[in-house]
Amino acid sequence: MALQKDASFDVRQGDDEKYALWLKPESEVRDILKRIIDGLAADYDAPVFEPHITIASGIRMSVDEMVGRLESVAKSAQPMTLYLGDTDFRDSYYRALFVRIAPNDALLALRERSLREFRLEHEPYLSHISLMYKEMAPEEKQQVIERVGKRFDLVFIPDKIHLVRVSGPPETWEELLHVPLVTQ
Repeated sequence: MALQKDASFDVRQGDDEKYALWLKPESEVRDILKRIIDGLAADYDAPVFEPHITIASGIRMSVDEMVGRLESVAKSAQPMTLYLGDTDFRDSYYRALFVRIAPNDALLALRERSLREFRLEHEPYLSHISLMYKEMAPEEKQQVIERVGKRFDLVFIPDKIHLVRVSGPPETWEELLHVPLVTQ
């Protein structure tokens, strides 16, 4: 399995460093979502970030230890096709506005394996791609949904799992590396 380091990869770590595992859409699905995220960020003074599905977060261990665990998770992954659906919101900064991902056994299995491998708590999981991080009233979020659309009928097949440093505000998040997933 080929480990792909990003150009910005470094191993600086502190006690407060936190990491997450993401799946990211590629090509036109990524471009569509990125335009929406960037537009909402500009219009509502919200942070800019990459479109992604968080598989696991709150990881706190050395990068060296994470690499081996990430490769193990990627090797066990089943091929998956992810379907984006309804736009929704929660009373949460990181789930202010998002697109739901249709239930998917392969995605849930990847999450469960990731939680075990990285020794993380099992919490309720809502598979989604966030469109905006922002504290705002539910009525405002409804208006934003009317603007961006109530449903996204987009499909993508993730081909990599990404390790991302998520310490600090979203603008400072940094992908460290990614590992290919089985896609067929």
